[in-house]
Formats: sequence, C-alpha cells, structure tokens
Amino acid sequence: MAIYHLSMQIISRSKGQSAVAAASYRSGEKLTDERTGEDKYYPRAVAPETMILAPSVAPEWVQDRNRLWNEVEQAEKRKDSQLAREINIALPRELSQEKQRELIQDFVQDTFVQKGMIADIAIHRDDVENPHAHIMLTMRTIQEDGFGKKNRDWNADFANAKENQRGFVKSSEACLDIREQWANYANKALERANIQEKITHLSHEARGLEQMPTVHLGHVAHDMEKRGIPTEKGNVNRDRQEYNALVVDLQKYREEKQALEQEKARQKAEKQTKEDFYTAAERVDLQYASKLLKKEPSMANIVERRQQLDKWEARVDNGDQFLRWKDRSIQEAFDHFRLVNAFNKQVEESQDRLANLNWLNPLKLKHNQKIKEEIEEEISHAKGQLHFHEEKLHYYQEKLGFTNEEVFNQVKIQHETERPELLKKNQKTREQIKSEREALQKAENAYQKALIRKVASKYPERPEMRYISVETAKEIAKVNKLYAKGKTVPIEQIEKTVLSRKEEIQRLEGEISRVEETKGRLQRANHYLEQYEKHQAIVEKYENNPFLKGKLLVSKSAKEEYENALSERDNYEASMKKERVSGRTDLEKQVHQLEKMTARIPEYQQQIQTQPKGLGLLEAVVQGMEQAGREMLREQKRQQQQARGKKKKQKQNFLER
Repeated sequence: MAIYHLSMQIISRSKGQSAVAAASYRSGEKLTDERTGEDKYYPRAVAPETMILAPSVAPEWVQDRNRLWNEVEQAEKRKDSQLAREINIALPRELSQEKQRELIQDFVQDTFVQKGMIADIAIHRDDVENPHAHIMLTMRTIQEDGFGKKNRDWNADFANAKENQRGFVKSSEACLDIREQWANYANKALERANIQEKITHLSHEARGLEQMPTVHLGHVAHDMEKRGIPTEKGNVNRDRQEYNALVVDLQKYREEKQALEQEKARQKAEKQTKEDFYTAAERVDLQYASKLLKKEPSMANIVERRQQLDKWEARVDNGDQFLRWKDRSIQEAFDHFRLVNAFNKQVEESQDRLANLNWLNPLKLKHNQKIKEEIEEEISHAKGQLHFHEEKLHYYQEKLGFTNEEVFNQVKIQHETERPELLKKNQKTREQIKSEREALQKAENAYQKALIRKVASKYPERPEMRYISVETAKEIAKVNKLYAKGKTVPIEQIEKTVLSRKEEIQRLEGEISRVEETKGRLQRANHYLEQYEKHQAIVEKYENNPFLKGKLLVSKSAKEEYENALSERDNYEASMKKERVSGRTDLEKQVHQLEKMTARIPEYQQQIQTQPKGLGLLEAVVQGMEQAGREMLREQKRQQQQARGKKKKQKQNFLER
C-alpha cells in the first residue's frame, strides 16, 4: 500500500557536513570539493535518477552539479554555516518510474523552484519496495551573476513543516504546509493513475490512532536481536508492534466504513434530488424500464440495451431472410424436379416413336427419314434441358441437403410444417423488441425532460428555460461543470463571453487585414514614388542646367520631354498622396512600421486559434437559448389565439341563446 514519509534536515558545517559530499552521496557522481581539494565518490549498486531544477533567472552553470555545490560552499564563509536544506520523500511504489519522476518534478517545481530555490533531486531505487527521493535545496537567492543573500522568508515554510513533523499541527490559510502539499500532489497522481490508495500527512495522534511507542533498544540489545537472541526490550517492541498493527487495521476499517456510509448517503441524496424533477408518470416509466433491464435504467444502460436489441433484431431479420430464401429455393428445386421428370418422359416417348418407325415400306422411306430427324432433334433438345435442370438441382442439393427427389420431398414437407411456427416466433420476437424499444424511449424521454427541468430550475429568472431542447440542457450542464464546478454560470455571462470573444476575433482579423491592406498600399506607393523620382530627375535636369534650360526655348523635343516629365511627376505625386505617402523618407518609415505589424501576424493568428477554444460550446448554448425564446413566444401566441377563440365561441353561444 502507498506509504507517507517526508522528513527534512539542514546540511551544516557545524555538523561536519559538506554540500559537495552530500550531493555526491545522493547522486552517485564523483565530485571534487574545491574547498578541501578532496574527491567525493560514493558508488551505488543501482544508479540514482538525477535532475537539477532551477528558476528561469539562474545562470546555465547551475546545471553542473560539481560547480553548483562548490559555488554554494564558496558563498558561505562561517565555520558553522548552513549550506543546504534536504528533504527525503517516499515515492508511491504503486506508480510507474515515469509517473514517480513526473510527480516529484511537479511537486518540487511548484513548491520550491517557483519561489527561487535550486533543487538537486536524486531518486533512489536500490530497494524496489522503497523508492524515495532526496531533494537538496539552496538557501540563497540566485541571479545571473551568482548567489546573493539568504532568503529568510523561506525559513517560515520549513519551520512549520518541521513542527508538523514532530507532531504539532500548524497550517496557514494562505499557503498549505509542505507536508500537506506533498500528500495532495501524491494523491492526485494516484488518482490520475486510477489507483485507489491514498496517503495522509497527518500523524497517528491527529488521526485518532492510539498507538503505543516502541522503546529504544540500545546498541547491546540491538546487536543481540540482530544475532537472533531475543531481549526483554525486543519482546516489548514486538508486542507493541503487534498491537499497533491491530490499531491501524481497526482504523482502516473505520475509515472504509465511514467512506461507504458517506457514499451511500450521497447516492441516496442524489437519487432523491433526481426524483424531484420527475412526474408520477415518468417515474412509472422508469420503474418499468428498470424491470426490463433488471438494473438501474441509466442512460448508459439504456444505450447498452438498445445495442443488444439491434443485434437481436438483426438476428430475427436474418431468420426471416433465411426463411424467404428457403421458400424460394424449395419452390425452384421443386420446379426443376418437375421439369426433369417432364423431359425424361419426353425422351422416353420420342425414343418409342423412333423405334416404331416402319422402314420396310420403300415408298415411305423419305418420309420416315424426315420424321426420324425431327424426333432426334426433340430428343437432343430434351436432353439439353435435362442437363440444365439437373445442374441447377446440384446447387440446391448442396444448399438444402438432399440427395434425391424422395429426400427433397421430405425436406419440403418438414419446412412447410415448421415454417408457420418460425414465422410466428419471429413476429412475437419483433413485437417484444418493439415493446422494449418503446419502454426505453419513454425512459429516455423521462430523463431528458427531467434534465431540462433540473437545468431550468437553476435559472428561475429565465422563463424561456422551460422551452430549451435536451441538447441545450446538456450543453448548459457541461458549461456549468467545466467553468463553475457544477454550480451555475449565468446565461448573461455566457452571452457576454461569446460576444466579447467574437469581437476579439473580429478585431484580430481586422488587424491582419489592415496589415495586408497596408502592404498593398505601400507597394502601390513605392511604384508611384519610383515613377515620381524618375520624372523629377528629368525636371531637375532641365531646371538646374542653364544650357538645357535655354534649349527649351529652341528645341521642340526638349520642351516636350520637359513638359511631359513635369506632368507625369505631378500625376504620380498626386497618386502618392492618395496612398498617404509624402516621399521616400515617409515611405521608409511606414515600411518599417509595416514590418513591425507583419511580425505580429503569427501572434494574432495564434490568438484567433486560441479564442474558439470552448467558444463552440458557448455559442451552442446561446443559439439554444435564442431558439427557446422563439419557442416560448410561439407558445404564448398559440395560447392567446386559443383564448380568443374560446371567448369568441362563448360569445356566439350566448347570442344563440
């Protein structure tokens, strides 16, 4: 069974200890203590599984075990310095090695490393019955440039845990005790692995176990007991250990009994709560379904029984299909036998006619020859038909199991005798299946209506809840389970969340579209700018050169080139202004801004992909509520029309009197 053990100590120079030696012993690695120049190496039969966890601000060298603990030693100057804290934890042997590693990593990361400590973990598995972890923790803050001051805030957590270890219960509402945290982490890991075992950090005294303490043997008695020589103190300890085992078994029985009683009470309360949402008729339907199922008519059991009925009906269908096939096969075989007999008779009659021909009269020789040919043709045709129908009968002989016509007639008579009873049995079975399906459907309808009433009862301020579909009721129940741990999430909050998420998606999509639009705008602006600069260069060529400027007065082609360049320059400048670009510097500035915007597109896309997570479920709830609102309005309209029709009829009856 899973056991609880968590102990802690301080590794200190005042005890003659070294952080490097301690790390070497626990990790099984050869390390060098730079303070003393000694090599530390403690080889183990089974190599420990080791890892170093550190805060994100820690430098990379902390992953080097040898440097890490030498840096710790160098940071401490006093001869009585406290070098590190150590925690020893028993790992649940029910978990796989991989799950044990994940468990200790998660616990250490969340409990110590996130606070700023560096953790050196060594998992020992020398004894398969006792897997355990040694965790060495630094006591000083760590920065990129190395260790800083000791963090005194960490001391309080360990002081509380040490007091709990001695038997004093002390907890903080702001932060769970380390010992209690380990029990919670281990129990969650066991639960995820579908293991029923649990551990507790509470002492025997706190749990109400009146165990007797064992006595200290002393080295003399210990050596004697080790050699197999019973001692008085050893006998006392054995008696007390036997008594303590009985106490633990009794407490375990009490805990199991209490858990069973609590589960029964929970189920009873849950059953009572469920029944509150059923009508009397629905409860009758559920009771009838329970008798059919011979167990609780839960939805899972209803689905399972429906699947069984489907298979049962498929077998009945196969039986009917086989009967129809056998009907058809027997009839076809019967027809083939009839035709075989008919063609056999035809062959015999033709052969008799052939034998009775008078060949002695020479005057009828030609006539007889013609008749002979006709008879032989009839015989040939009849034999061909005989062969065809006999081949067909071979198929039915194999399928129906007969060897000759006499046996076939027996098969036919037996089938005709059994057939009505088989049809009657199949019909009865179909009626039973139909009856069960109807009963199961009524039970399912009862569940669905009860679910709608149950969900609607949590929203008394929303009258349209009575008109929601069962799918919407399931979706609302799922939302409450996911986001409110079974409590009630207001519909208004769901509607607001859906709206805000849609708006956020639209905003992000708008940002991406704006980037694409800006990219297209700047590409066009760049083209206009290049053309502007090209024609501006021609204009400046003429305006800045006195010779060319004078040439404009005498050269028609030069004047045309200048005026054309001037016109094109102005046109492209106007086009640039439409694209909101004033010049090369402005364009480069906007391109730089575009690059920044483009770099954020993956971020926007990721946010868009993240937003729909759970949005489909919430949208389905909103759509279901809208449909329920429309259904409520239609029902109200129908009721108003019925009321007006009733009043009109009453008025007519009054006038007729």
